[in-house]
Amino acid sequence: MFAKIAGFEFRYQLKNPVFWVTAAIFFLLTFGSVTIDEIQIGSGANVHVNSPYAMAQTELIFSLFFMFVSTAFVANVVVRDDETGFGALIRTTRVGKFDYLYGRFAGAFLAVAAAFLTVPLATFIGSLMPWVDPEKLGPFRASDYLYSYFVLALPSLFLTSAGFFALATATRSMMGTYIGVVGVLVLYTIVTTLAAKPEYMTAMAYLDPLGFGAIDKATRYWTVTERNTALVPLVGPLLWNRALWLTIAAALLGAAYCIFRFELRGRKLSRRERRDAATPTSPRRIDVRAVPRFDAAASRAQLWARTKLDMAQVFKSPAFFVLLALGLFNSGVGMWFMDGNYGVDIYPVTRLMIGVLQGAFGLIPLIVAVYYAGELVWRERDRGTEEIIDVAPVPDWVFVVPKIVAIALVFIALLAVSILAALAVQSLKRYGDFEIGKYLWWYLTPLTVSLTLFAILAVFVQALVPHKFVGWGVMVLFIIVLTVMGQLGLQHNLYRYGAGLLGPLLSLSDMNGQGRAGEGGWWFRGYWSAIALVLGVLTYALWRRGTETRLRPRLARLPCRLAGPAGGILAAAVVVAIGAGGFIYLNTNIWNTYHTDKDNDRWNADYEKALLHYETLPQPKITDVSLNVALYPDAPRALVRGVYVIQNKTTAPIRMLHVRFDHYLKVISLSVEGARPKQ
Repeated sequence: MFAKIAGFEFRYQLKNPVFWVTAAIFFLLTFGSVTIDEIQIGSGANVHVNSPYAMAQTELIFSLFFMFVSTAFVANVVVRDDETGFGALIRTTRVGKFDYLYGRFAGAFLAVAAAFLTVPLATFIGSLMPWVDPEKLGPFRASDYLYSYFVLALPSLFLTSAGFFALATATRSMMGTYIGVVGVLVLYTIVTTLAAKPEYMTAMAYLDPLGFGAIDKATRYWTVTERNTALVPLVGPLLWNRALWLTIAAALLGAAYCIFRFELRGRKLSRRERRDAATPTSPRRIDVRAVPRFDAAASRAQLWARTKLDMAQVFKSPAFFVLLALGLFNSGVGMWFMDGNYGVDIYPVTRLMIGVLQGAFGLIPLIVAVYYAGELVWRERDRGTEEIIDVAPVPDWVFVVPKIVAIALVFIALLAVSILAALAVQSLKRYGDFEIGKYLWWYLTPLTVSLTLFAILAVFVQALVPHKFVGWGVMVLFIIVLTVMGQLGLQHNLYRYGAGLLGPLLSLSDMNGQGRAGEGGWWFRGYWSAIALVLGVLTYALWRRGTETRLRPRLARLPCRLAGPAGGILAAAVVVAIGAGGFIYLNTNIWNTYHTDKDNDRWNADYEKALLHYETLPQPKITDVSLNVALYPDAPRALVRGVYVIQNKTTAPIRMLHVRFDHYLKVISLSVEGARPKQ
C-alpha cells in the first residue's frame, strides 16, 4: 500500500502546474548563469561554470530558494484531502496511518527531487550552447553532476521537506506553513550573517543545515585549478554535517507521525451555533423574476464579475504566495547586502534599490504571467464546465479582457509589495529619504506596462495552442529566445517584444533621473502597446467557445469576426505601430549611430590590432590632475577643461606621446607643452 500511495502522489504532483512552473523557473535561472556573462552564481574569475565548485555553489544556493517549492509540494499533501472533502472517504478505508502519511510524503519528495533535477540539467545544456566562451568551460564529468546533486543538494532538500512537512502536519494550514518558511529564511539569514566571522567558521561547518559552512571551510584556500577539477571530499565537517542534519530530518518525520491524527475530530460548536441549530425554521418562498439585459451596463457588470473571479483565482492560489515570497527573499537579500564600490559603503538610494529590484525581482512577474495565463484561459475546460459557461449571453471580449486586467492588477500588487520591501530595507539601514514618486514613475509604472504587454502575449498564445502545457512551453521558449537574442547581437528593441522585460530599458541617475532616454523608453512602450493591442484583438477574434477547439475553423471565421469595431481597432493599432516604429528607426538608426554589444566588441578588437605594435613603447605616468568639469544633465553633455601633469619615469627618452580617447568622445582641443600633434 505504501508504494501505491507514493506512486499516486508522485503522479499527482507531476500533473500539478506548480511542478512545471518551478522546473521552468530554476532551469532558466541556472541556464542564464551558465550562458550569460552578467549572471554569475557559482563561478567567477577563472572558475569554470561547469566546474565541481561552481556546481556545488549553484545547487546549494538554489536549495535555499527551493524551500518555497518544497513547501508547496510536501505541505499540501497533509491538508489537501480535508480541503477537497476526500479525507472522510479515505478514513473509511483500511489504509494505515504509516502508509498514508509517509506514502504521501515519499511521493511529494520524489517530485521535489525531480523538479530540482532541472538545475544540473540546465548546467549541462547551457555548457553545450555555441555562444558560450570555451575558456569558461571545463570537461564534462558525470561524477561532478552526480556528486553535487546526491551528496550536497538532495540532503538539503530532504531536510527542508521533512521540516516543513512536520510544520504543516502540526498547523494543518498552508498559510501557517508559508509563514514558517519566511520565518526560517529570515532567521537563517540573520544567523549566517552574524556568524560570518573566522572564529565561528568551524562551528558553522557542522551546524549550517544547508552545508554552506562545511563547503566554505573545505574550499576556502583552494586554488583555481583545484576548484575547477576537485570534488569537495566527503570527510570531516562535511560528512558530520550531512549525517547530523539527515538525522534531524528523520526525527522531524518521526515527530510528524506522532502529531498527525488519522481520525477526524469534530469542531465544538459555539453557543450561538447551538442556539441556531435548536431553533426550528420554516421554509420561505422567494419569488425571483429575472429580467435579462444586454446593454452596456450589463456588459460592464459582467466584466467586473469576471475580473473579480479571475483575480480571486490568482490571489488565493498557493503558487502566488510561493512566487511572491521567492521574489521578495531574493530581492530583499540583494538590497540588504548591496555592496559599495572600491570598498566604500554607499547609501541605499532609490536609484540603486530600483536597480536591485529590476534584476532580482524581474523574472518572478514573467513566471506569474505565463503560469496564470494558462490557468485562467483553460480554467473552465480543466473543470469540465466550458459548455455551461460558453452558452451564457456574454460577449467574447468579456472573457478575454478580465484575464488581462486580472494579471495586470497582480503585477501592480507584486511590484507594490517589492517597493514596500525596498522602503523597509532603507528604513532598517536608517536612510530616511523615501522617494515614493521615483519608485512609482521609474519602477512600478513602466514595468507594469511592459509586463502587461507580456501578459497579453501569454493569453494570446494560450488562445491559439491546443493545450495549456503547450502554451507554457511556447512562452518558456520565448523567454529563452529573448535571452539568447542579446547574446547573438540582436539587441534592437524594435524586435525584442516588450522592450525592457529582461532588464532595465534605460539607466537611472540621481542627477537627472531618466534624462532624455526616458522619452525614448515611452516611445518603445507605445510601439509595443500598439502591437499588443493587435494581439489582444486577435485573441478576441480567435477565442475558443463551445465544443469546437480546433484552430483552423477559428481562422476561417476570422474575417467575419473582424468585420466591425474589432477590425477598426486592429487597423488603428497597426497604423500606430507602423508610425511609432518608423519614427523610432529613423531616430535610432538614421539620425544617430546604432551600436550593439557585438559592434563594440568588434571595435575593441580592431583597436587592439591596430595599436598592438605600440605595446612596448615607453610611456610617461600621470602624476597630477586638475580638472574643471561642467555637467549639463539635460543635454546630456559634459565639458571638461583641465591639466594633466605627466612625467617620464622610464630610463629611455620619449619621442612620441600616444593619447587614447573613448571613440564616443569629441576632443575640442589638446596641447602638450613642448610637443606638436603628429595626426
